[in-house]
Amino acid sequence: MTKSLVAAVALLLATPLWAQTPADQAPRRYELASTQVHRIEAKALSRAYDVVVWLPPSYASSPDRRYPVLFTTDMPQSLPLILGLHRRLRASERGLQDAIIVGLGYAVGDTGEYSRRRDYTPTPHGDIDAVSDMPGRPVAYGEAEGYRLHLKDEVFPFLEQRYRIDPARRIYAGHSYGGLFGTHVLLTDPDMFGKYILMSPSLWYGRRLMIARERGYASRHKDMPAEVFFLIGGEETVPDPDTEPFSSSRMAMVEDMDELATMLKSRNYPSLKVQSRIFPGEDHGSVYPDAIRAGMEWALAGSGKRPHQPCLDAAGKPIPYCRWPSFKPRE
Repeated sequence: MTKSLVAAVALLLATPLWAQTPADQAPRRYELASTQVHRIEAKALSRAYDVVVWLPPSYASSPDRRYPVLFTTDMPQSLPLILGLHRRLRASERGLQDAIIVGLGYAVGDTGEYSRRRDYTPTPHGDIDAVSDMPGRPVAYGEAEGYRLHLKDEVFPFLEQRYRIDPARRIYAGHSYGGLFGTHVLLTDPDMFGKYILMSPSLWYGRRLMIARERGYASRHKDMPAEVFFLIGGEETVPDPDTEPFSSSRMAMVEDMDELATMLKSRNYPSLKVQSRIFPGEDHGSVYPDAIRAGMEWALAGSGKRPHQPCLDAAGKPIPYCRWPSFKPRE
């Protein structure tokens, strides 16, 4: 081997891989492993939605097994976090069940804000001050029922024909408008999902329309076949008393959630299970990681490992060193 060749090899070995990429080669886009993307037409709505499916590690090696399925709204923001949490929590002592996880994307060609504002809200009477982020198209609200039927009549059959999904173990997870949409589904067709993770639901929408709809549901039904977990940040509130007319402040979300959860519990429906949790110090945006983690540990518990028992006092505040009370940190 010549000295020049030896020098060239040594230089190559000493050069980082990123620096070996030709300058004219475009960087590759990172993709989430073990995911598949399907574009599903919503015929009645005259648009299509991308749906992302993630299969757990055991899927290929367990051909006879059927899995619970977790549907999450706002796919671009929620899915990467949920997949990372699921992987880490499965590996921890508390463990999680394996599950198929489905990210519900926005309408093809729409921005996320435009799509979610329209598809997750139950009536066309939204924010009169809202400004469209899609030039030439007016702000749209109120197509939650059409989107719900798209999920039930088109998305569910499409996925259940292709994947080993257990329809009896469908789980819904939604935050903000996604929590509002989940509440709409719960009060319209509760057994569409077996479990609902409703995080910071925008119950202020339509002058607290969902709270009124709960009363209507109770007047017509004797049962609600579902398990529901409401979660919210402790900062999603207003000073007492609420100065908005008819207590309609958008920021009184803790109070709205508590009222709805209390009303549902008071009905004593035989099949309904309701619980709620407030995360002190968290606001509407910051609560999501803690809330979805708690929701997943609730909805996918039962792996046989030690269940998670938060070190919290009666007020919900963390107890320092509760697992090792004799520990004293160094000064």
